[in-house]
Amino acid sequence: MPRSKKGRIIPVAPVDKLIREIGAHRVSADAAEKLAEILEDMGKEIARQANEFSSFAKRRTVTQKDIELAYKMWRKT
Repeated sequence: MPRSKKGRIIPVAPVDKLIREIGAHRVSADAAEKLAEILEDMGKEIARQANEFSSFAKRRTVTQKDIELAYKMWRKT
């Protein structure tokens, strides 16, 4: 299960484990790396939107509510 990080924020090994938890018997390295890349992109987009919400509210701290709202909005698209 050793996977390279390739400059990612999200390590690939936990993503491999995540895929196996849903019942996959084997996971290719490319599949785990691609999902890690996708999860990072999704996370960055949600974080960017949450940051906009906190800025709009004239706060410097992104809160759990900001993340939850950004996630709800992301899911609708």
